[in-house]
Amino acid sequence: MDELIMTINVKTYEGYCVKGGKMKVYMVPFTAEAEGKYFKGATEFRSYDTQRENENEFFLSARYILRGKDFSGRKCSIFIENNSTEEGIIPTIITDSPDLAFLESADLYSQLETDSNKVTVRIYAKK
Repeated sequence: MDELIMTINVKTYEGYCVKGGKMKVYMVPFTAEAEGKYFKGATEFRSYDTQRENENEFFLSARYILRGKDFSGRKCSIFIENNSTEEGIIPTIITDSPDLAFLESADLYSQLETDSNKVTVRIYAKK
């Protein structure tokens, strides 16, 4: 069974759209709070989910920094970049926490659940 690393509760706000001749781009601002056995924290400012869509494909990319505490109780920050790929939504994590450094090289994936202006992101490590 894969391990749940963290759950991120996202609140989205009204976004912006540009429709070109072949593609639409949406930028959706959001704030987020994360919790899990390794880390608990929140965004300190709005971040953006960028969504590109044409008649053949849909691509999303969200980048944000969470500030909080690791499981040792030390203050730390985590940068997350979630990108859609053919294999699903794959996060990249960078952190200044020595105790969470293993996340930078872990085989991770994300699952999304949406409900109105709320999104839940769960990040898992493959076993």
